[in-house]
Amino acid sequence: MLRAARGCAGLLWVLMSTAAVASGTAATGHANEVSGRVALSAGPGQNVTATDIANTLVYFVPAKAPVHVKPGHFTVYTVNHDFRPAAMVVPAGSTVTFTNLDELLHNLYSATPNSTFDFQFQASGQSTSHSFTHAGLVLIGCSVHRSMELDLLVVPTPYIAQVNADGHFVLRGLPKGAGQLYFWNPRSGLVQSSVSAPAADVTQQLVAVKPAVATELNAGRMR
Repeated sequence: MLRAARGCAGLLWVLMSTAAVASGTAATGHANEVSGRVALSAGPGQNVTATDIANTLVYFVPAKAPVHVKPGHFTVYTVNHDFRPAAMVVPAGSTVTFTNLDELLHNLYSATPNSTFDFQFQASGQSTSHSFTHAGLVLIGCSVHRSMELDLLVVPTPYIAQVNADGHFVLRGLPKGAGQLYFWNPRSGLVQSSVSAPAADVTQQLVAVKPAVATELNAGRMR
């Protein structure tokens, strides 16, 4: 009887401890998630595949909780009158090096507010670096070759997830409370909506209005 009582007491202690840990986790917000589904439909003259859908990113920017990202160093090449990749995601504060692999001049520039620059003429083999500190979508072009365009998304948060081929996503470990949820696909642009974590069954419709391009998401390097 005494041994059984001790066993029951031990089991009760384990259950109470587990409940306390779960309660503490909920209180600090580490268990908060935002999940849902993104649909990517084809605009006029376009078509979409599962690969295109999987090139969608979702990220959460809390309204009050502080966020920290790890800036990195990335490289974009200009080759065959094109950017490689033509769409890229980097953490805020990152430095991007632009290297000209063509046997001709390029003039890379951005007229995006808060992210303006002009590299002037860049000769073959030349590299130029620039740091991107302002969050948002930066459009980069070449004044010599108007068809060249790079969509550079600068992300100010580590709460980021790549969408599955079926369109579903889960953002885990979010701080509890209100914030902005952003959806980005290089074929459709950047869309945002308000949300309060935790949240489930969030849906967002995107429309592909641009052709598919080589994309580098770097979702795993935001943390």
